[in-house]
Amino acid sequence: MNRFNRKITLLILLGIVILFSLYSSSVRTLFVSFTSTLRSLYLDFTYSVEKRADEHLFQAERVEELQRELELLQKRFLVCRSDAAKYRSLKEAMGIEADSNATFEIVRPQGYAMVGNFQQLWLDGLKRFDPAKNYGVVRNGYAVGIVVEKSRRPLMILAGDPECTFAVYIGDERAPGIATGMDARRMVVKYIPQWLKLKTGDEVRTSGLDHIFPPGIPVGRVLSTRRMQGFQNAYIELYGDTLHPDFVWVVTVGGSDAESDS
Repeated sequence: MNRFNRKITLLILLGIVILFSLYSSSVRTLFVSFTSTLRSLYLDFTYSVEKRADEHLFQAERVEELQRELELLQKRFLVCRSDAAKYRSLKEAMGIEADSNATFEIVRPQGYAMVGNFQQLWLDGLKRFDPAKNYGVVRNGYAVGIVVEKSRRPLMILAGDPECTFAVYIGDERAPGIATGMDARRMVVKYIPQWLKLKTGDEVRTSGLDHIFPPGIPVGRVLSTRRMQGFQNAYIELYGDTLHPDFVWVVTVGGSDAESDS
């Protein structure tokens, strides 16, 4: 009986060996195909999970960024509204009317006027343009340049260009001067009386006395000063971006069709 069992066992083992020898390639192919399918499914699932996680994180970061921007805009709105209320109260107390109005026209530059000079661009889309006048340019609430006539066309000269000049006041003492472009980030304010005290960090705003800008538009802040013969110069850092003027506001001071804020 034991011998018979051993023979049966040997025959079964022999049959298994023969089957594997005959069908080993097919078995291997089936096994490889099965494992490849499992691996593909695993990779697809992993990629899908990672993609959804990235999209969720991006959306969450974008929501937080927009919330921060909204809070900042709300704060600026409150400050502007408070300043407007103070101005109206002061005007009523002094019994005076505004001596100038301003209109704003949004314009997209058409292209550089000269290759390699990123501070001069054509403004062919400007509707209200008088070749005899100069206009101020505002971007993101900051004074960033002027518009002049060249070849009977409006040419925008940004604040970094030496050809850009306009009148400003500096600091609490409202020291008068003429701002002139130096480079894309700086201007120099010239002809400031020597007896007026300036300090680093003083804010520079348009004075409106040249009828290019209305008064009070921020320009930049003082970095350093230098005494000249009979005057002093202030070197300032610009607030506005003069390298990416995608859209700008062109200011018309004292226009007949000016719109007053309520």
